[in-house]
Amino acid sequence: MKFNKWLLFLIPVIAILAYLSIPSAKPVDETGADVAKIRSDKNENFRNSDESPIQDKAAFKGLNYYPFNKEYIVDFVLEKAKKAETVELKMTDGTTEKLIFFGFIQAEFKSFTLKLKLYQHEDGNFFLPFKDKTAPTETYGGGRFLDLPLTNVKNNRLRVDFNLAYNPYCAYNEDFACPIPPAENTLPIRIEAGEKIFN
Repeated sequence: MKFNKWLLFLIPVIAILAYLSIPSAKPVDETGADVAKIRSDKNENFRNSDESPIQDKAAFKGLNYYPFNKEYIVDFVLEKAKKAETVELKMTDGTTEKLIFFGFIQAEFKSFTLKLKLYQHEDGNFFLPFKDKTAPTETYGGGRFLDLPLTNVKNNRLRVDFNLAYNPYCAYNEDFACPIPPAENTLPIRIEAGEKIFN
């Protein structure tokens, strides 16, 4: 019982620390070779891991991706919310997942002003769910995700590499539930980068 009380106390403390601990380190800038290695490792994991969402692993030949394109590495301006706040993001099965709402990110890209809601995990790293005009014909209709490390932040800007955008597990297996991107994160453009529909 004492452990549970301490846990309830520590979670908001961790959230506040994560909210405040924005480093000034050099942001990660993936290259085509880096992204190819990440994709290869993911295919290997999906083919062999017991936690893989792929049901027919014997027939699995790998995921589908857009070619690496440096144009889709975008520096967004960070706009912190006035205070760290734990929010509930809706899931595909009707449940919710708790995340820290960090604020917004904004950038000019392809003649559009993009402004997206940004979340944080308890470890401080960012989570960006989004949906764009490639869905549902080329990418998963429920949207795609990005996990962004704190090291991607420099001078109040967050580097977002859409080449690393991935589908949630529920895109491959209906037994999984995944977060639904908020309406604010529906982009008016095509993001031709990252993971595509799995065949």
